[in-house]
Order: sequence, then C-alpha cells, then structure tokens
Amino acid sequence: MRKAILFIMALALVFSCSSSGNNADAPVDETYSPAYIRELAKTDYEAAMKLVGDGLRYGRLTAFTANNLRANLTYIYTEDYATAADYMRKALEQDEAKDPGIRSELLYHLATILRNDRNFTALLATCTEGKECARQAGKPFEEYSFDFLAGNALYSLGEEETAFEMMQTAISKASAIAKTEPEYGHLLYFTGQYINDLLEEKNHQAALKACTGYEGLICRMEGLFPDVDRAYIDRCRFYLDIDLSVCNTCLGKADAASKAFDSALVRSYSETADGKTHIVEYYAASGQPDKILELYENDLPFTGADTVSRAYRMRIARLKEAFANAGNQEKAKEYQTLYDSLSEKIEAKEQAEGTLARAARYNEQRYRFQLADTSLLLKKNQQLILLLIVVFVFAVGILLLITLKKSREYSAETQALEKSLSSIRRQVSIIAKRDLKNDAGEAGETQQPSLKNLIEDKKLYLNKNLNRQGATELLGKSSYEIDKMLSEIAPGLSFPEYIKSLRIRYALELMARNPDIPIAELADRSGFYTIRTFQRSFLAVTGNTPSEYAQKLKK
Repeated sequence: MRKAILFIMALALVFSCSSSGNNADAPVDETYSPAYIRELAKTDYEAAMKLVGDGLRYGRLTAFTANNLRANLTYIYTEDYATAADYMRKALEQDEAKDPGIRSELLYHLATILRNDRNFTALLATCTEGKECARQAGKPFEEYSFDFLAGNALYSLGEEETAFEMMQTAISKASAIAKTEPEYGHLLYFTGQYINDLLEEKNHQAALKACTGYEGLICRMEGLFPDVDRAYIDRCRFYLDIDLSVCNTCLGKADAASKAFDSALVRSYSETADGKTHIVEYYAASGQPDKILELYENDLPFTGADTVSRAYRMRIARLKEAFANAGNQEKAKEYQTLYDSLSEKIEAKEQAEGTLARAARYNEQRYRFQLADTSLLLKKNQQLILLLIVVFVFAVGILLLITLKKSREYSAETQALEKSLSSIRRQVSIIAKRDLKNDAGEAGETQQPSLKNLIEDKKLYLNKNLNRQGATELLGKSSYEIDKMLSEIAPGLSFPEYIKSLRIRYALELMARNPDIPIAELADRSGFYTIRTFQRSFLAVTGNTPSEYAQKLKK
C-alpha cells in the first residue's frame, strides 16, 4: 500500500510540472480584464466571447467570472435569453457564488433574464431562492425587489389580485429603506412597471395614484443625488407625463390630460423611438387614430412577413383602441381582426424560433467555441491525459481490492441488519393495519362536509370574491383540509384553477343557450372580474377565444 501511495504522489508531481509547462504557452500580452471585455463587446460581441473563452483556458479568468461575463454579454447583445440563463446558472454553481450576498445579486440578474425570456415558472423559483439569500445577507431592499419580480410574474400568469398586492407592498417597503442612487433607480423601474400593469387592467384611478408616488420618487432622487444623470431624469419625467395624460383622459379630465401631454412633448426623450412609442398611448386613449397613422406612415400597410412581431401587434392594438375611442367601431373591428390574425402568426413564429431557428443560431456559435477550446486542450495535454488514465485505472484496482476485503468483514453484520429490518417491517405493517381500521370507524361516525356540494351545487363559484379563505370559513375547515378535499374532486388543480374551470364550464353553458351573448356580459355572469382574465382563461381551457367558440356554435 505504501508503494502505491508513493507512486500516486509521483504522478501528481508530473501533473504539476506538465500544467506549468502548458500555461507557459498562454499569451501574456492580451488583456483579459472584465472591463476590457465589456468594452470590446460593444463593437464585437463574438470577439468578446472568444476572449472570455481564451481567458478561461489560460487561467486568466475563473469559471465564475467567465460564466458571469458570458451571461451578461449574451443578455445584452443577443435575444438568446435561454442561453444567457444557462451561463448564469453555471456561474451560480461555482464556489464564489456560495456567499449569500453574491448569490442574491446573481439570482437577481438571472430573474431579469428569465423575465425577458417569459419563463415565469422558473422566475418564481429564482425569486424564492433569491429572497432567502438576500435575507441571509442582510439585504432587505433586495428581498423586496424579488417580491416585486415575483408579483409581476404572477400578473403575467393571470393571478392579478395577488400580483398587484405583492407589487404594491414591495414598492412601499422598498421605498421606506432606499438609500443609494441604484436603489432609487430600481424603485422607479418597479413603480413604472406597476403603473403599466394597472393601465393594462384599465384601473386608471389606481394608476393615477401610483403616478403621484412615482413623481415623489423622482423628486427625492434629485434632492438626494444632485449629480444624477439628467437624461435619465428627463426619461422618467417623460414616462410620468405620458401616464398622467392617459389616466386623466380615461377619467374624463381632458384639461389635465392635455397639460400633461404637452409637458411630455417638450422632453428630450420624446424625440427617441421609444418616446414616440409611448406618445402613441395617449393618442390611443384620446381617440386620435390619425395622429398614430402619421407616426407610422412609413410602416404602412401593416402586412407582410416582416411585420409578424410583438412590436407590430402593439401598434395594431393601439390603432384599434384609438378607433374605438373615436367612435369608429367599423375600423376598430377591422383592426381587431388583424390583431387576432397577427397573434396566431406570432405564436407560431415564436414557437418555431424558440425550438429551431433561434436555438440553432446561438447554439452553433456556443458549441463552436466549446469545440475549439476542447481541441486545444486535448492537443496540449495528451501526455497528461494518458498519465491520468493510468492513475485512474490503478486507483480503481486498489479500490476494488479494498472493497472486496471490507465486504467480507461486513457480510455477517449485514445479514443481522437485514433480520432486524424485517422484524421492524412486520411491526410497522401491524400498526398500519390497526390505524386503517380506526380511521374507517371514525369516518363512519361523522358526515364530512362536501366541498363539491358547497361550491358546485350551490354555484358559489359565480361569486367574484370567492377564494380559498372564504371556503375555509364556510366549511369550518383548515386550508390543509380544503386542499385535501380539493385533491379528491379535482386532482392536480389548485383552488383558483378549480374555480376558473367551473366558471368556464358555466360560460360554455350560457353560450350553448345563446351564442350571441356579449363577451362582457358572459364574463360578468360567469364570475370573472375582467374581460381580459375571462378571455385568457377561456382560451387556456377550450383552445379557442370566446368569439371563435361562438362562431363554431352557430355553424
């Protein structure tokens, strides 16, 4: 055994010498600093990614730094968010990422990437882990940031009530402890996104109130940080003016809306492409389709394969809204038809790109770099690899000998342990049978309330305010007992999903009796708060929009 150990030590010495010799071949005049690589990526993304690979190969960059750089560069300079997320996960696997403070920062970047990739399920899991790491690191602001991102993800998944409550609470708590300029920047972003979601839900009164908080944050930021970037403040105030103009327009306050819009037009940011996109929101709300068409005159007509994108669909939506607010229902219906058609094409396009074209394009680049790295390593370390194989075979042989020896020593003890386990199993079986009999007796004595009778037979699902807490109070049961009863009548469904399925079933019954029933009335009678939530739930359950389903019934 002593000879074997000496032999392994000798091989380790050879390995050390060989590694030193190989590193001597690495270039010494190249810059591998992250700052230089980020600057290079602004003009040549592929060269920057290649430089990261070289830095990792020659030991100039750690695996942690390299994967972190790759994640951020891929996120910024490509739309391959899935690959960017993979790189960030690799960085999270490294030892440097075990520190809760560093890990929470990386998880926040990962959450941002997943949000752009619309991978909301993974985003929620990332927010859960990130919040725990931030708590361990003593970073309460980051805890509230993860809460906001989770709430925003829930909104995209259709859980509007819970989502708005989470986002509002996170903004309120984060505002109370914000101290640094970056934290105020995050707060402005969160509040702006919160306002956008409220506007999408047509909750203009709540959005107007949130605008007041947004303006307060801007003023606090200017007061605390006099050297803050003025272009950034100009952009924030432009967003605020546009949101105020839209809210006041929809609330019938024409003078206030016009004043806010005029203020937006004098902002420098109004001349940018993004600024013009936001200006369209006011024209749509105030019913001015001609103004929108003027902005889009170089892009008309809205046809062709190159227009199958979310950006074009948003333009169609704004035009539809503008014509509807202007009272031109015929034109609004025309653009609604075009919007529905584009939605189908976009879904098919994104599925194809997500599974084939986009993945192939970026994976080809990534695998090319990996193949080049692997080939170079194999070429430079042929002798080392051979020695490692010999060491591996020798070590396996020693381990086999030790294992055989130990197995003989423990065979008797193993047999005794198996006998003991067999006895324990028999005792457990006897106890289990006795408990089953007792449970059966108790079940026969009392009549358990039925969740199905309460919800379905009495049609309580048509109550818009019904939630799991309400059901627990009506039945006098705990949340755990409600979930257990639900698993018996609707396995695999959560309580909100169960209620939504019953509401959709009721809507189908109403449509069967009257295919011409208005969508708004159908959503209201079926227990839904908004038409948007109803349409999304209807599509998820039936595979058709309410309009499409009604047309099929008529045929």
